[in-house]
Parts: sequence; structure tokens; C-alpha cells
Amino acid sequence: MIISTDRYKLYNGDCLEIMDKLIEEDVKVDAIITDPPYMIAKKNNFHTMGRTGIDFGEWDKNVDLFSWLDRMPKLLNKNGSVVIFNDWKNLGDIARYCESLDLEIKDLLRWEKRNPMPRNRDRRYITDYECAIWLVNKKAKWTFNRQDEKYQRPKFVHGVVSGKEKTTHTTQKPTSLMSDIVNIHTNENDTILDCFMGSGSTGVACLNTNRKFIGIELDKSYFNISCERLRNVK
Repeated sequence: MIISTDRYKLYNGDCLEIMDKLIEEDVKVDAIITDPPYMIAKKNNFHTMGRTGIDFGEWDKNVDLFSWLDRMPKLLNKNGSVVIFNDWKNLGDIARYCESLDLEIKDLLRWEKRNPMPRNRDRRYITDYECAIWLVNKKAKWTFNRQDEKYQRPKFVHGVVSGKEKTTHTTQKPTSLMSDIVNIHTNENDTILDCFMGSGSTGVACLNTNRKFIGIELDKSYFNISCERLRNVK
């Protein structure tokens, strides 16, 4: 299924097949900002503390973290940026693989959570952050719209999604977080690709900041959630 307007184009289907289709159509994007599965899903007892657990579903298990990366350089403009969220244990492997594709790692970004998931406070540190890597093509003249008057720290402080913004997606990113990243790494009227659209937070951030958006999502229910959220953006 394809949903298309002048502001966004959404694809429901396999990421690799759709990326190949976009390459065949000679599509170029100004940034790829995406949140692939982390492969951390497992059963736990967090529900006893009134919080969602981390058994996210089958979509977060046995995932190919690398094949989609091979397609990425063919879709990215020469001065474009790539921002990839993932579990910290995977980011080193993803970074090295991207280097083999002649992409250059610029920085590590971190999302610090105001309301992180609880843990046994007497036995473990609480996990109050997630990370993303920022990459560009070699010799690129990349976009970096500094928001701080002095130095832009790679720290984004936002709460875990709750209230009216919350959907049934188990790992939904806050729109405010994605808006901050979109504003720094892209310009108005740029086109941003999210290969793992999920609940559509990156797409909503793009429309809210006058960018164009291409989203890919395999899961039909999450695809429908994204469509609804983007349709409701004024």
C-alpha cells in the first residue's frame, strides 16, 4: 500500500524491497533519520510496577541490522546526514558497517529520559537514555543548524511518550525529540526518509517543521497509526 500527498509518501511493505524501488526511481533524500528494531525484546515483570515491559513483539527479534544499510548511500544526497537510533550494544557494529560503506561518523547523540522505566534500584543503574549515531558522506558539506548560542551539546532531554501523544506502538519516540533532530540536521523543504517508520513520529516532526517525508513500515497496524497521525497534522 502507498499513501501519497505533496507533503509525504508512506509505504507499507518490506524495507529492502521499497528501498530498491526508490533507488530504481532515482529518489534522493536530504537525510535518513530512523529507529530500527533494537533486538532487545524479552519477557520481564515490569508490568507488576505499572509500566510497559520490554517484550515488544516479534518485530524486535531476529532482525537483519545491516542489509538496509547497503541501500542507504544510493538514496542519500552527497551532503545529506544519517541519524540511526539503536541499542548501545548494537551501535558499534552498525557504525563499523557504515564506515565500510564510506560513510563518516561525526558524533554520538543521546536522548536523556525525564521519566525512565524503573529498575531494581538496589542492584542496577536505571537506564535513562538512548543513543543514536550521526553519519555523513566523506567530504560532505552537511547541514548543522546550531540551536544553542554557545555550543550544541549532543544531549536531548525529553520524557517518554505519554498522554494524548501515546499510541499502541511499544517503542514510540517523542515527536519533540525528533523535531529537535530534524531542525538541527535538515533545512525547510528538505526530504527526510525513515526506513522504519513505526508510529510516525519522525514524519510528524517533518511536517511540523515544513519538511517533506518518506516513510516505510512493514507492520500494517503501525502503518495505519502513522497514516492517521500524519493526516491530523495541520
